[in-house]
Formats: sequence, structure tokens, C-alpha cells
Amino acid sequence: MHRIIFLMACLAPASLSPAQDDLDSIFAAMRERQGGIRTLQAKFVQEKKSSLLSAPVRSEGLLSYEAGGSVRWEYLKPDPYTILITGDGFQAYYPSLNKVKTARITRMRNRIYHFLLATEPLEKLKAHFQVELRFAKARPTFTLVLTPLTPRLAKYISSVTIYVDKKLMLPVEVLVTEKDGDFTHLEFSGHRINADLPAGTFALDLPPGTVREDYQAGGR
Repeated sequence: MHRIIFLMACLAPASLSPAQDDLDSIFAAMRERQGGIRTLQAKFVQEKKSSLLSAPVRSEGLLSYEAGGSVRWEYLKPDPYTILITGDGFQAYYPSLNKVKTARITRMRNRIYHFLLATEPLEKLKAHFQVELRFAKARPTFTLVLTPLTPRLAKYISSVTIYVDKKLMLPVEVLVTEKDGDFTHLEFSGHRINADLPAGTFALDLPPGTVREDYQAGGR
């Protein structure tokens, strides 16, 4: 389940609107603004469809980001848990199970999630994805559709679709579709940019007796 979290986080605030429906100019606009983000928080709603689930699961939570590569996914409803990414480290903490699972993020996965956070130069993805721009003047968002070019990515991911607000140059939706038909859909709202984050946001305060395990894909 959590390999999709490696590929998401996709918030890239900015204030520059592209003048033309041109992929290069849009990439340049996002790149120009990406360095100005110190911190970011946003509420999210996630819908997850999996062949392992009888019905899609809807979750709500709070995403926190800090420049330098720290990301915290705080799932609040219906099943509270926390995913923390710091550098190339990954932790998933389940308080109801008193368990934390850990892993290392590969260089490619690290690059992808930093792209989605607009902290990785967008042009680098062209070696790994075909990028299609869908731009309609009447719509408040434009769309970037990423199709994997490498066998390693194509084995799991069918496409990543990113909906970016034209005025803010801010992704507000992400849809990750897997090869087997499973998908994860995220919507973001209530963005707070460059606000001071609470101390300890990017650390887990684990109670005594918490069980630590190496993460294995396919469940908790």
C-alpha cells in the first residue's frame, strides 16, 4: 500500500501563472518558485481503491512539508496513523498496533516524490516519464500526465495525473493509477505556506514498548 506514498506529496506553491500552454514555460515557472518554499501544510482527502479491499477507503489528514526533504502524512480519519519521510528514511507508525515500520527510500523513489513536491528539477523526470500537458483556457487547472518510460516504474505504475491551479501554480489533485487497476486519489485544501510548524513535526514521539519492524510492501 505504501509504495504510492513514496510517489506522492505533490504540493508546489507559487504565484506565477504560465502565459502560454507550453510545457517548458510551465516547468520554468514551477522551477522559479520552488526555491521559495520553506514550509507547507495542507489538509488532504485520500480515496484508495485496492483489489485487497472490498470497497474504496476514504481517509482525511494533514500533510506537512519542510524544505530539505521532510514530509509528514498525519492520517486522522478513519484509522489514525502517521507516515514520516526524512531524507531517505521512511517510517509508518500505527498507534493502535503499537508498531512502527521503517524502510529506506531508493534514489528513484526519492527523486519522484521530490518532483511532486517541486523540490526536484522537473526536467530530470523526462528521462523516466513521458510528460503530457493538457491545457484548456476555460478550466481553472491544467493537467500534467506522467507515463513511466522505464520498466522498473512501469511494472507498478500506469500513470500519475497532476492537476495544477493556474493562478497559484499549485497542484490541488493527484491521481496515481497502478498497473493492476488500483488507484490512489488525493485532494488538497487549506494550504499554509511558510508558516512556522510545531516543534517535533518531523519526529515520531513513540511510547515505550513500540515494536519496530522493517517495512515490507503489501500491508501493515
